[in-house]
Amino acid sequence: MMEHLFAQGDSGVRDVSILIVEDDPGAVEAFEHMLKAEGYGIRVALDAESALVEIARAVPAAVLLDLHLPITDGLELLRRLRATSRHAHIPVAVVTGDYLVEERVARELQVLGAQIYFKPLWEEDLIRVVRDLLPARNEASPQTAE
Repeated sequence: MMEHLFAQGDSGVRDVSILIVEDDPGAVEAFEHMLKAEGYGIRVALDAESALVEIARAVPAAVLLDLHLPITDGLELLRRLRATSRHAHIPVAVVTGDYLVEERVARELQVLGAQIYFKPLWEEDLIRVVRDLLPARNEASPQTAE
């Protein structure tokens, strides 16, 4: 059922698209709600293969990536992204429900240029994570500055 593999949300005010790669529907719903409220365009992939399809279709401004995904885990997806010159620059934040991350995994995430964050993320924390991921031209949220 391909329609369940990924879905696309509304466009952000500045077309700032965030790809959420997460297999937990509750986390997807929470992240999507919080980020849409800030004006970000949200795309969702429920597994690594769908994420690769979404990224090939349109490169997102940033990726929020769960470590534990079905079939191919988040670390392997990140390795694949970093191995291709077209996608190596995409900012990635790994968001995990794990209480501890193995030292070798944490080291590899660092080498691959990903920051790691632990669930649950409160709204202000999630917004800060996304803002920190975005290039300098997108420092502010996509909503009109006050």
